[in-house]
Amino acid sequence: MLDKSLLQEGAVSAVETYELVVVGAGIAGLNALNAASEYLTKDARVLLLDQKDAPGGMWNTAYDYVRLHQPHPMFTVGNMKWRWQKPHNYLATRDEVQSHLANSLGPIGDKVDLQTRFGQTVERCTEVETCGGPMAEVVFHPNGAKDGSKTVYAKRAIHAPGLNYVLAKPLEFSSKNVISIIPQDLRTTLAERPNVPVIIVGGGKTGMDSVLATLAADPARNISLINGRGTNFFNRTKYIPTGLKRWTSGMLASQLFRDVAMAFDGDNEDHTLSHLRKNHSTDPASDNDVFLYGLQSEEELAKIKAGVARTHADYLVDVTDTPDGPQMLMRSRAKASVADGSIFVNCTGSFFRSSDLATPIPILSPNNCVLSINSRDTFHFLTSVSGFFTTHLLYRSQMRRQGFYTVDLEALFRKNRNAWVGASAAQAYMNQVVAVQTLPLMLLDRCGLDLDRWYPLPRRIAGLLTMKANATRDIEHCRRCLDRVAERFDVHAKPFV
Repeated sequence: MLDKSLLQEGAVSAVETYELVVVGAGIAGLNALNAASEYLTKDARVLLLDQKDAPGGMWNTAYDYVRLHQPHPMFTVGNMKWRWQKPHNYLATRDEVQSHLANSLGPIGDKVDLQTRFGQTVERCTEVETCGGPMAEVVFHPNGAKDGSKTVYAKRAIHAPGLNYVLAKPLEFSSKNVISIIPQDLRTTLAERPNVPVIIVGGGKTGMDSVLATLAADPARNISLINGRGTNFFNRTKYIPTGLKRWTSGMLASQLFRDVAMAFDGDNEDHTLSHLRKNHSTDPASDNDVFLYGLQSEEELAKIKAGVARTHADYLVDVTDTPDGPQMLMRSRAKASVADGSIFVNCTGSFFRSSDLATPIPILSPNNCVLSINSRDTFHFLTSVSGFFTTHLLYRSQMRRQGFYTVDLEALFRKNRNAWVGASAAQAYMNQVVAVQTLPLMLLDRCGLDLDRWYPLPRRIAGLLTMKANATRDIEHCRRCLDRVAERFDVHAKPFV
């Protein structure tokens, strides 16, 4: 609650106030900020806060060889165009993505009175009661300087921490004769240690990127992969076709999500993963048992298979020194020798790395003052999509009681990753259908994040008509799935009211 002294008549006017405060300048916060700017006047005071020193969120700290999963036009803020003329299927690099996100502040600043403060730690972003009614209270200070704490108030705040992202650390081993690094150090370490074997720990997108980066630096380098249960990837070659194939092949992303959602019934998550792998992945003949919505081309997979000397379908526990040299110990108790000086790269992922669940935060405060884009009460597994849609829905007063579902995806992910896939697909597709029923078509067309935009307009119109024709039945199916997931796993998954 607000301090008593600030509840006195006129007291709030003595502190700094804004029309809107946005916490987080990553892809989620920037999409939310851009969407909100469409409803505000040019003189509206808006404050953007972020802990990092520049816009871009995780793209400020990601490894330097990371590239987008999807073609760059469909990774943007609102429907802003990229400032270049590159092929549409070009996968932008880390620095290119960060630059594009930073550039988005220019057009937004043309629409509102935008102030930015980077290098700030936000202690609190909550709805409070004031003499003028409910407001958002935001407390922040410069990183590492709590003495400089400041409190501001706003009619609305959008809290966009996104996913629980934590930068990986080098794996700790008993052995003193191997090198342990994170992807951010890979290129430098490869240059410093030519001809040394590399062991990639983790088979997700970071692991695949690291294999390709190692091969690019030295095609003859000996590479091993510790792949766990194996990761499936959507087939980019199949679903992001080029040339005339955009007219004749592939499948709209909305139809792809519908297919996965319809395969899931709330109980059959392992069957759903098998269906996804056999019908939509780059490696349908494998027994991979993990999926995290990554995309991979058939060409990338072929390079990886040709370049990896050995794959361990296991989990690394430790590396120890023996009289015969360093030895890996696996979770299955299997052992494997490695050469002295081998480089181990920790590619086990950076999301939900903390052992503790993030603090639950409602997606919307009681009086609609604070919108939160977080992992515990989600609208969509992609925070970028959440930022776009929930902000438009908030400012149009169309978020509550429309039939949208919110889900505690972080808790579900920790309990059962395969159920997370089925539930997140069902939620994403159902909320998209409800959004199509709720929002004007012209507004939906301004969502540059929509992967359906890869395909020609006639195919998109046909897909939209099919979606509307099946809406009632599909929504009911997805609701049953999410209700069953909530019951089985004791996680929040229910209509937003």
